[in-house]
Amino acid sequence: MKTNILLILAIIGMACTSPKAKETEKNTETKQETSITSNSKGDNSSSKSTSQDDGFKVVKGDVKMEFDIKNLNADGNPIKLIGMYVDKKYIADSAKIHDNGKFEFTNDKLFLKGFYYVVLPGNKVIKLLLDNDQTFKYTADASDIDKTAKIDGSLANKLYYEDLNFKRGIDVDYGPIARKIGNMSLKDPQFKDTYKKFLQLSKKYSDRNDYYLKKYPDNFFTKFKIGGKNPVLTYPANANGELDVSKQVEEYRKHFWDGFDFNEEGLINTPAFTNKLKRYFTELIGQNQDQIIKYADVLMDKCKNNDEYYKVISNWITLKYEPGKTKLMDGEAVYSHMILKYFTPERATWMDGESIKILRKRAGEMVQSLLNKPAGNVTARGFDGQVHTILDSKKPVIIVFIYNPNCEHCEKQTPELIQFYRKWKNKGVEVFSIAANTTEPEWKGFHNRFNLPWVDLFDATNASWYPKYFVDVTPELYVIDKDRKIFAKNLNVGQLETIMARINK
Repeated sequence: MKTNILLILAIIGMACTSPKAKETEKNTETKQETSITSNSKGDNSSSKSTSQDDGFKVVKGDVKMEFDIKNLNADGNPIKLIGMYVDKKYIADSAKIHDNGKFEFTNDKLFLKGFYYVVLPGNKVIKLLLDNDQTFKYTADASDIDKTAKIDGSLANKLYYEDLNFKRGIDVDYGPIARKIGNMSLKDPQFKDTYKKFLQLSKKYSDRNDYYLKKYPDNFFTKFKIGGKNPVLTYPANANGELDVSKQVEEYRKHFWDGFDFNEEGLINTPAFTNKLKRYFTELIGQNQDQIIKYADVLMDKCKNNDEYYKVISNWITLKYEPGKTKLMDGEAVYSHMILKYFTPERATWMDGESIKILRKRAGEMVQSLLNKPAGNVTARGFDGQVHTILDSKKPVIIVFIYNPNCEHCEKQTPELIQFYRKWKNKGVEVFSIAANTTEPEWKGFHNRFNLPWVDLFDATNASWYPKYFVDVTPELYVIDKDRKIFAKNLNVGQLETIMARINK
């Protein structure tokens, strides 16, 4: 089986220019790549088994999953078995329908434990939870597969579908009351009674979970069920009697991973893990670098004793906040933190030593120019032939504009920055530009073409500025405040007005 679930960390050069990489336009696909994970290689093809080349642990065993879907009537049509790995999907196997809705998957090697979809004609889907018992019979009616599914030989799937129908009954009442209480004020006279009903319904879910934990503690379904559950939402009040949203989120986040078994690696291949991971970082954590780093460390501590979770989670967080891809202003803070703390030769055993060295070197280059850090002082020759030092400026706000003369985005942003400068130069703003990774003739040509009105610096070696101002793509903008700290970065010129409103408060 070949799959398409390769996770790659791109070592991106500046999108137009970089002292460390060739010209690459912003938002293009051209990248120099170093693989963080190499679990598999993929081309969307399918076959009957995993192999050592896929990078997975191959488990020998009998696979004979027989399906009989009534009223399907699609003989000869192909179907696909789709597996999950973190947030990627891949084709695990394929088959053809015969005898009015019958088909099977057989193998002498087990499929990876996890959650699977069988995709049928007519946009119909069968959901499966595969553990190490992969010999079973599955029957259902195509008119309502979930409701009519019956499984013989797989306890995990039997429990999964029983629970699916249990939830179907409870959700009729739970959904409306959850939405109702979510729109109520704590001061509403009906709030207490509504919340009481909400807790009663929530208890039915928790009682069901307790039942599974007591009767089937080691079954894969139980680990999937408990791992994917959410905490019961609390409604703490502030001093004014209104909902304290901050405390509510804090309490919810605190218990969000309760019950998740970080030693059950099969959960990596299920929505129980993927959905929680995404929600944790998009809904429950403030989108600033300090919050993200804090709670990334909390999660990494939970998985520190399992190498597979350690690898998957550290990769996922690092990729999500990779400079040039994230919308977070200081993605470099998260990226460098993750690389320098977690991608060590001792723990990043899935990588070779040279790749780790490259990643850590790049992360180390970012550390000097993170938000709220003291701004680096650059001394270089200006277009006027004189030597200039950036932090010698007496203006309270300094903007550093790093460009490359052959960068199309730089050509578009430069006229906008000139307009901004003319508006703000008498209001306490100074601009310094730095020509990066270029030659003196190209630098002078760019300067003359736009008649740059500020101090324009050039250093053929890039050595005077690159260690102090990390550049992932050009143009790059840094805003330095009156305390000579980095106030903002990774900006377009159009965002400077907003930044000035914030910096002048």
